[in-house]
Amino acid sequence: MKLQLENIGIIKNATVQVNGLTVIAGENNTGKSTVGKVLFSIIKANNMAAANQHCQFMNNMVNLVFDSQISNQGEVIIQDKGVSIYSVKFSQHRCVRCCQPDSPPFFKESTFIQTPLVWDLVDFFDSVLRLKQNQEMTQNIAPFSIKYPYIFWDVYVKMTNTPVEKDSQTNDLVKNIRQIIQGGFEQHDKRIVFQRQNESILLMNVATGIKYFGLLQRLAENNHLKPENLLIIDEPENHLHPEWQLLLAELIVNLVNQHKVYVLINSHSPYLIEALKVYSDISIKEKTHFYFNELTHEGVKVKEVTDDLSFLFDTLSLPFQKLEQTVLGIS
Repeated sequence: MKLQLENIGIIKNATVQVNGLTVIAGENNTGKSTVGKVLFSIIKANNMAAANQHCQFMNNMVNLVFDSQISNQGEVIIQDKGVSIYSVKFSQHRCVRCCQPDSPPFFKESTFIQTPLVWDLVDFFDSVLRLKQNQEMTQNIAPFSIKYPYIFWDVYVKMTNTPVEKDSQTNDLVKNIRQIIQGGFEQHDKRIVFQRQNESILLMNVATGIKYFGLLQRLAENNHLKPENLLIIDEPENHLHPEWQLLLAELIVNLVNQHKVYVLINSHSPYLIEALKVYSDISIKEKTHFYFNELTHEGVKVKEVTDDLSFLFDTLSLPFQKLEQTVLGIS
């Protein structure tokens, strides 16, 4: 599948392949997250919309994910084998044309992991949910509106709603995650805690890196990491030691190779990107694409660097070179 963006957010133009593992690198404020958010929004809108309602649902998602600020004049096109299967045109930050030929959804579901700190909002979301349900039941009116990040809410629902039947195919994945974090996130007395041997640790007292892997554990257990689902991961290195970045990279490649999950990840960590390159070359080389977001005078352009990552690593290593020059007294 090929995703094309023109004048979306800060991105001037981009063509990105999503057929296994897609890695987008670049400096801060170069639109790395924008690609994932656009794809997340389109998949949600496309899967929820009925006939002739695609623009309406797309505008709903733009409001929830981008706070109604996506493009003054832009377009997104999704192609499969050279044939357009979805397109949406924006004007003044609203969908003005949405075209979807008669074809099945290109992804069954999408999940966007922006930060493991969503764990710290579990109690808040629980309270919001109870208040909404209570108002609907006792007052028979529409629930009140509280503004909160939709991406966080989506992950909260997926990690707290346990299905009746679990997918046994993810058992090895869950077991691997539990070994990494030496425990697991479990539901005790209607509250989720981190269980390590005989000790139950409250969420607020759990290390952020453990929470990150805990998100993947719960998503796997609740059947959200399965074939034809897209997992979008936003700069995970912000919360992980380099050693755990390597473990995450190996886990991600396993998700694509063994569990047939599509993964889009953006990063500016040389450790993580190099690890993704090494592990993907072993098993999913033909399904892996690397991109670099480059800021030009015209805006951000996304170029593919799959065949040669030297430019990517040279750019990401510039801060180390500047630091070394400072140590050596070179101006």
